[in-house]
Amino acid sequence: MTYLFVLIGGGIGALMRHLSTQFFNAFVPVKYPLGTLFVNCLGALLIGFLINAFDETRAMDTTGKPLLITGFLGGYTTFSTYSLETARYFLDGNPKLAVLNIVLHNGLCLVFVLLGMALHRALAQK
Repeated sequence: MTYLFVLIGGGIGALMRHLSTQFFNAFVPVKYPLGTLFVNCLGALLIGFLINAFDETRAMDTTGKPLLITGFLGGYTTFSTYSLETARYFLDGNPKLAVLNIVLHNGLCLVFVLLGMALHRALAQK
């Protein structure tokens, strides 16, 4: 049953990534792939929040983690696209944009994981 939860979550996550990236890029038409950065930061925020929620309650260990963390967020966030975009910057002779991409994705996603964890702690205390 766990495999089915991962499959369903991953499919929904991949579709949401596609839609989110297209929607974001339509409203922010720049050459930098902001849609990918947006998706990865939102995914980082969600995983920080959800992992605290699951660790605290343990109520959804068998369904929630496979469905939402492994499946949905695995399909929603996009390390491979981020890596490809970074490699293309290097190959196209734009090392400054490649390094900026690395710093933004790694730095911001770490911050968003911590924000998600803090948000869960704040909401759980109420």
